[in-house]
This record gives sequence, structure tokens and C-alpha cells, in this order.
Amino acid sequence: MIRSFRASLAGGALLSALLGPVAQAHSPYLLPTVFDASDRKIVTVQGAFTESFFTPEVAMKSDGYAVIGPDGVRTALVPLYTRELALVEATTEKPGTYRITTGLRAGRVAKAALVKGEWAFFEGAKAPADAIDMQSLTLAEVYVTRGAPNDTALAPHGKGLEFRAVTHPSKIVTGQDAVFEVLFDGKPVAGQPITLHGADDRYADTKTAPKTLKSDARGRFAVRVDRSGVYQIQSRYRVAAPAPGQPGQSFTYALTFESLR
Repeated sequence: MIRSFRASLAGGALLSALLGPVAQAHSPYLLPTVFDASDRKIVTVQGAFTESFFTPEVAMKSDGYAVIGPDGVRTALVPLYTRELALVEATTEKPGTYRITTGLRAGRVAKAALVKGEWAFFEGAKAPADAIDMQSLTLAEVYVTRGAPNDTALAPHGKGLEFRAVTHPSKIVTGQDAVFEVLFDGKPVAGQPITLHGADDRYADTKTAPKTLKSDARGRFAVRVDRSGVYQIQSRYRVAAPAPGQPGQSFTYALTFESLR
């Protein structure tokens, strides 16, 4: 699998770099109108890319929008697109926890190269000679609950990058650890960087910088926030080309959650 990349980026150094973080301009997210749907039969969810959470800038288009209900049944959702965001409506008539997902969406293929140990992406002629093709694959999700939470919708997809919720997302408490597990193709990923973003309060005196976490030897990491509010956790994981002549793959997973006292 590694041999499909340029020889100048061979061996363990390449694999190590592929698994590392990289800065990109926009981050994906899903944001529901409510996280507690106890008095709702429908929850509207926006999907977008942004540089400032949670202000939409670019609509997140996907053919895979769906809701996984408390019974584990997956139902496709039809998005409405504006230029800044996508909107989907999830029916929440039954009690329990719902998982709203974009599905794994394939993005564009871009040129990427290691610059000072981190992956950078380039346009056209600006790409250096050692650049390789890299395709982005994005999955954004959020959980909402009507009445008492249940765990059926929390079951891992088993494909690509995702977070398995050890602490139920509807039970996250401000000031306490919420535990997740990083999975790739259903297997735990140790030492994986995760970024925590908080909602950008434009009226706050000071802004809270994103926090970087890392999964342990079992692929688990704990999130603890000091202020109640809405947060996003995300990670990126890169793998070599699945077959000769195909691009490498850059997976991004993003989960939005609410923390309350």
C-alpha cells in the first residue's frame, strides 16, 4: 500500500506523518435546534463548514444524510441547501437517542506534501515536486435524545474514522470527563490527536483557544469542559492509497455535543 506513494516519502516516516494532524481552513459540523428533543417531534439540523464555531460559511453537501433512530433503523434525510448551510429535518417521535449523520462524503482530490513535518495542501502549479494526490473524506455527526437516552444508535459504523461514545453524549456534564474512543475501520487508534472547539461567543471578552487532546493506548480520550455550552470534537487520519493509481485518503470525523450542569 505504501509503495503507491512517491519513493522520496517512503517507509515509516511517511506512515507516521500520514497519521498526524494538519491545519485546514474550514472544519465541518452538524448543529441541531435542540439536543433534548423531549418536547419535539422534529429536530432541524444544519450542516456546514466554518472557521468560527458555530457560524456557517459553506454548505456541507452530501448524498448520505441520514438519521439512525433509537431502534437502530437508518432513514435517509433529504437536505435543503443554501450557499452557507445545509438543513435536514429528523423525525423524533419515538423515545430514545437519535444519531444524525452526513454519511461518509467524498471531497475533492488535492495535492499534498509534507512541509516542516505537517501536511499542507496546494493548488495547481504551487504544488512542490514531491506532492501526492490526497482525497478528503468527511463524516460529521450529532446525537439528540427524546426522553430517556438509550445506546442503540451509538453502535459504531465500523468503517472509516469515527468516535465511539463511551459516555453517552446526552449525559455529558460540565466539569466532568466525557470519554470517547477513536476508531478507524472499527479498530481503536492509539496516540491520535483530537481537537476540541467551543462555540465562538462573539460578545465574550476573551476567546477560548481550541484544545488538543490525544487518545491513549486503548484509543480512548476524555473531554472535560469548564463552561456549559455547545462543543465540537474532531480528528483527521490519513492512509496511503488503497490501490495503485488512486489518491491517498484524508479522513475527518467531527462530533458536536452539548454540555450542561
